[in-house]
Amino acid sequence: MIFEEETEQVIGYIPKLLLMEAGEGQFSSVFQHGDGMVERLPVTTPAKDLVAAAEIDYRPYRKKIKRLREEHPMFAARLDIPVADFEDFVVEALLLPSMLQKIDPVSFFTLGILLDQVLRREDDGSALFLLDAAQELLHVLEEPIRTQVYLRNILEMAFDGMERVSQRERFEKLCRVYPQVGKLCDPASLPDVESGQRVFRASSMFGLRLLELALYFQQDKQRIARCDYCWGWFIPKTKKVTRYCDRVTDGFPCKQRGARFKRNLVEDEDGALKLCNQLRDRMYARLLRWQDAAPDERDKLIPMDYEQYEVWSENARMARMEYLNGKLTAEEFLQRIDTTNELESYETGEAELVEETAWQCMVAGNFAFDAEIHYPEMIQVLDLGAEEPKWELRTAEDLRREDQEGHQSLREKYGKKF
Repeated sequence: MIFEEETEQVIGYIPKLLLMEAGEGQFSSVFQHGDGMVERLPVTTPAKDLVAAAEIDYRPYRKKIKRLREEHPMFAARLDIPVADFEDFVVEALLLPSMLQKIDPVSFFTLGILLDQVLRREDDGSALFLLDAAQELLHVLEEPIRTQVYLRNILEMAFDGMERVSQRERFEKLCRVYPQVGKLCDPASLPDVESGQRVFRASSMFGLRLLELALYFQQDKQRIARCDYCWGWFIPKTKKVTRYCDRVTDGFPCKQRGARFKRNLVEDEDGALKLCNQLRDRMYARLLRWQDAAPDERDKLIPMDYEQYEVWSENARMARMEYLNGKLTAEEFLQRIDTTNELESYETGEAELVEETAWQCMVAGNFAFDAEIHYPEMIQVLDLGAEEPKWELRTAEDLRREDQEGHQSLREKYGKKF
C-alpha cells in the first residue's frame, strides 16, 4: 500500500516516515531513524502541507543533478569504468541531499533511507553493474522532484478553476482525470476511528502526499485555491470565493495588483446564448473524442458518451427556453447549463469559457508531465506565414507561455501592459 495505519508504538530500529494526528485536523510528520531517535516536524494541516510541498524551490538541486549526469566522467562513453570514478561519483551524489535538509526535511530523511538501500546492493559481477548503480543513485536523488511534479499536476487538474465547487466535486474531477490517483487518495479508504490518535505510515514521499490528499478530501474546513494574480496555491481564510492570496509579488500585494488588473481588463461582451453554443460545441467535441478513442486510451479523456451528451443537451434546451421566456436570468441560465464547471463566472459581462490549452491537455494526458524536461532550452523557428519569413530563437519559457496562452495568471497575461 502507498500508506497504511501504523498500530505499533513509534519505537524500534526500522527507519519509518509517519504522519501522526495532533488533533483539530492537524498532523505532524514524524521521522523514526534507524538508531531509534524520533524527530517530529511542526504540526500543520494537510492542506497547508500540500501547498508548501508544491512551492519548494528545487531548481538549484535539479541543476546539481543535471551537472552530475552530464559532466561526471562516470558516464563517459568507454568499455571499462574505473572503480575510482564510481567512488568519486558516490561521494558527490551523497552530498546533494544536504541541499534539501532545511527546505525539505521530509525528502532529506527519505533520501537517506533510499540511498542506503541502493548502496547496499551487492555487485552481481556484470560489466554494467557500476553504471547501473550510478544511474539508480541519480534516479533516487530525483525522487523529490518527481513527487513535486506529480503533486503539481494533481493540483492543476483537481483544484484550478474549482473555487465554486465542493470538496467532493474536486475529488470527482481528480478521479476523472487521473483514475488511478483517485483510487490511491480516496478518503473512504482511511480507517474510521472514533477516538484515539491516528498514526499512518507512508512508504514513500509520494505516498505521504497521497495520504495528505485523502485527509484533505475528508474535511471541508480548509480548501486549496489558486491566486488569479500570481498563480500560486493558497488556503482562503473564509468559505467565501477568494480570488487572491496574501502574498506580495513584484513588490505589490496580490490582492491590490490583481484587483487593479481586473478593473483595467477589456472584457468581451459574451452573451449567455453565445456561451451556451460554445458549451454545446465543447461537449460535442468531447463526445467525438470519446467515441473515436480506443478503450485503453479513454482514461486520459473526460468521459462523454451519447447518453451523457443527450442528458446535457436536453437540460440545455429546456434551460434555454426558460431563459428566452424570461423565467431565468442570464446568470441562472448559465449556472444551470454549466454542469461541469466550464465557466469562470456566471455574470454575463465577465463570463468566459475556460479553454483547454495545450498545456492543460498535456498535463491531463500524462500524470508525470514535467515542463523542465518537455521543453528544449532553445530552438529555432521559421514562421512561413510571415511576409518575410526569418528564423527566430524560442526559449523553453517562450514555448511554455505559448502552450498556456488563454489560461494563465493575471500577472503573466497582463502584467507588461500596465
